[in-house]
Amino acid sequence: MPKLFVCGRNSVLEAYKNGFKFSLILVADPMHLKLFQGNSKTKVQLVSKDEIKQITNENHQGFIGFIESWNYLNVDHLIKNQPKLVLALDKVQDPHNLGAIIRTANAAGVKDIILTKSQSAEISTTVLKIASGGFIGVNFYRVNSLSATLTKLKDHNYWVYATTLDEKALPHTIVQYNTPSVLVVGNEGEGVSKSVLSVTDQTVYIKQTGTVQSLNVSVATGIVLFDAINKLD
Repeated sequence: MPKLFVCGRNSVLEAYKNGFKFSLILVADPMHLKLFQGNSKTKVQLVSKDEIKQITNENHQGFIGFIESWNYLNVDHLIKNQPKLVLALDKVQDPHNLGAIIRTANAAGVKDIILTKSQSAEISTTVLKIASGGFIGVNFYRVNSLSATLTKLKDHNYWVYATTLDEKALPHTIVQYNTPSVLVVGNEGEGVSKSVLSVTDQTVYIKQTGTVQSLNVSVATGIVLFDAINKLD
């Protein structure tokens, strides 16, 4: 049985209604079988709640959708379609942060997220749970070298912005974004890597007036992401 799954009524149903491909859906109530009628490609099976509890201790609400493998797209998709804003995560390692960022990106209307293959959280059951359905309709890309990927995108008219505090950084409130843009956020400890900063067009920081030294990466991402998407609308 696949190890990757989504649980919870709303997450499973919304993903199903939006064409997400599950290899198997388990439900614990016979009445729920009719919710999945009309799609012969998806196997839906009735099981007991005890059987579901053997799979997960999460609040499943009698719904689990299994995924055979996660579908990562090729970056050429971005070159062809050129969405106005792409989010790139430079080695974000905490699954809870990744899930929260995915949920925030979806809320902001950002449909493309680049992840790195090394030293980075990948799509997992925990990430999908925290994302609370935010993965629906989002394209994911997983690359060996983020700096090389950004360079390739720049060759196709993308502008690259990265969150860091250096001598050239501008407060996020005054940054004007070109289209198409890539917004890069760094990992929880070291931030954006030097190799990525070397191909960045503009660095961005969040001006703070309180006593805290930094913000959680998912919170910081939300602040800058919503600001950027509103300016590009």
